[in-house]
Amino acid sequence: MRYSLTSRIKGALIGALLGQSLTTTKEEPLYCKAAVQGLYSLLSQGGFNLEEYNQQFQQQDWDLDIADDLMLLNSILATLPIALFFHENHLKLRENLLLIIKDLNHPLIRDGVLSVCYLIAQSLNEKINQNTLISEITYFIGETKTELPEKLRQVNNLIAENAGYFELQNCLDKENSISNIIATAFYCFVSTKEDFRLTCSRAIKNQRNPRVCGAIAGAISGSYNSMAGIPTTWHLGLDEAKLAQWGITSFSQVVKLADALVAIWSGAYHVLPQPIEVQEVKPDSLSPSEAIAAPYIIRLR
Repeated sequence: MRYSLTSRIKGALIGALLGQSLTTTKEEPLYCKAAVQGLYSLLSQGGFNLEEYNQQFQQQDWDLDIADDLMLLNSILATLPIALFFHENHLKLRENLLLIIKDLNHPLIRDGVLSVCYLIAQSLNEKINQNTLISEITYFIGETKTELPEKLRQVNNLIAENAGYFELQNCLDKENSISNIIATAFYCFVSTKEDFRLTCSRAIKNQRNPRVCGAIAGAISGSYNSMAGIPTTWHLGLDEAKLAQWGITSFSQVVKLADALVAIWSGAYHVLPQPIEVQEVKPDSLSPSEAIAAPYIIRLR
């Protein structure tokens, strides 16, 4: 792989945060703590526990009456940690995603979450193939009556024809629909996979909802390009107000959360975060039960 898994996970988290905060529109701030809450749940349980995962979201204002686009963003951020943790196992990934969003009763949000999380998982696996991507997403979504698979197919055809961003906007509906947001984020990523800066800059040009589209495109592109592909000046420019929307106070906390998540995913034990901060574990402080070993290799525990 070109980039380490740790760097890609950091890229996904920071990419979503940056994509959400890059817009200059004077709108009310979004309080999107779902991703951080989900990470804490995975770390505290050493894996996915649906009951405990849901309890984490009871600590924040989860308003089911908000607009569809903001519900989409909250849902994607809530499921982002699952996409990161189960990226190599599509069956477990889909099963757990559906468990989290089963109460939303919104088919388009369901399909949007599945498609975005699949793109993030495949980016982490470095298996993005434009020729087969739409059929893969359609299969991952499964049986559906929504327009999203067909809309993604249309966008993919535009990309193959080298159509520009304004041609894309002319082909989309004029409504501020969930499918348009997903389709725009998909176009911005797939057409410029190797350029995080350009992907996010075009995503926030979505006049209908730049912040939601930017967050989605940023998460996908960040997972593909890793932290190495994110401009340093961008993440250094994250101030306390922007970080507070995610329930954190410093950039280093995101880095620690990503490191801890990879440790849990790879087989480390007792990597427990403190509230808002993740404890730093020094090598000489590991107890005999805290170990990491390569798969299929016998090691002392």
